[in-house]
Amino acid sequence: MKISFLDVGSLGPGLDLNRFSRWGDLESWDNSVGDERIEHLASSTVAVANRVIFDKAVFSACPQLRLILLTATGYNNVDLDEARRRGVAVCNVVGYSTESVAQHTLALLLALMEQTSWLDAYGKTQWAGTTTFGQFARPFHEIFGKSWGIVGLGRIGWRVAELAQAFGAQVSYYSSQGADRGALPRVDLPTLLKTSDILSIHSPLNDQTRNLICAAELALMKPTAYLVNVGRGGIVDEAALAQALDGGTLAGAALDVTLPEPPLAANPLLSLQHPERLVLSPHVAWASIESRERCLAEVEANLWSWLQGERRNRVD
Repeated sequence: MKISFLDVGSLGPGLDLNRFSRWGDLESWDNSVGDERIEHLASSTVAVANRVIFDKAVFSACPQLRLILLTATGYNNVDLDEARRRGVAVCNVVGYSTESVAQHTLALLLALMEQTSWLDAYGKTQWAGTTTFGQFARPFHEIFGKSWGIVGLGRIGWRVAELAQAFGAQVSYYSSQGADRGALPRVDLPTLLKTSDILSIHSPLNDQTRNLICAAELALMKPTAYLVNVGRGGIVDEAALAQALDGGTLAGAALDVTLPEPPLAANPLLSLQHPERLVLSPHVAWASIESRERCLAEVEANLWSWLQGERRNRVD
C-alpha cells in the first residue's frame, strides 16, 4: 500500500512521519498543486492532505485511490459526491486543536488589551535609562468582571468560555444553529453584540455565518468593546471592521483569520490610521506543537480504523 502525504508543509516543521511507514510505502511532498496532485498520487492507495483539492480530475486520474485522510476538520476541498461514487473513503480530524486555539484566543486578546507589543518596545527603549517607572505609559483594562460573548459554542468555544470564566468574565453565547448548551445563557445576536465587552468568534464559515458581522452589527457593539475572530475569514466584513477601528466605534480587534489568506495588500486592515487597534496573526491558532502532534495521531487512528473496516471520523 502506497501512502502519499501531499502537502506536509502545511503541518509545519518538526513532525515525525515515520510512524506511517509501518502501514505502507510512504512518500511526502511539501505541497502538491495543479497537475502535481495527480503525479504525486500515482499508484497511491491512501492520500493524506490538508488543503489539496480533490476534484473529478483527480478521482478520474487516480482510480486506485481508496482513502483520503484529511489533516484538518474542514472537508470542502473534497468532492464528496465523486468520492462516494468511486468508493473512496474520506476522514477528517476533530478536536485536536481545541487547547491550542483556546490558548491563542487569550493570547490575542491580552496582546490587544494590554498592548504588549507596544509596551515591550517602550520598555526596551524609551523607558530604559529614565527615572520614571512608566506604569501609566499605556493604560489597560482587566478581563475580570467583563461581559464576554461567544459566537459558536462548540468544543473550542466551550473551552474559551471556561478560560474566560477563570479570568472572572461573565459569559453568554449565540449559536447560528440555535443550539442550546444549557449551562450558559444563550441570547440572540443583537443582544450579544450590545452587551459584550469582549466578543470572540469560534464558528465555521457556512451559509449561516458568512458575513455574520457587518457594519450594522458592528454598530451595535460598545465603543469600548474588543472583537476576536479565530473562526474563519468571511464571518466578519473586514472593510467594515477597518472603518469601525479607525472611527473609534470599536476599541480593538484581534484576528487569526482573513479572507483570503494571506490577506491581499489592498486589505484596509493593513493600512489603518490606528494600527495599534488591531492584532493580526497568520492563521496559527491551531498550530501548537502539541496540536500538530495530536493531529497526526488522529490521522493514524483514522487509517487504522479504515483498515479494520470501521468508519472513524468518516465524512463521506
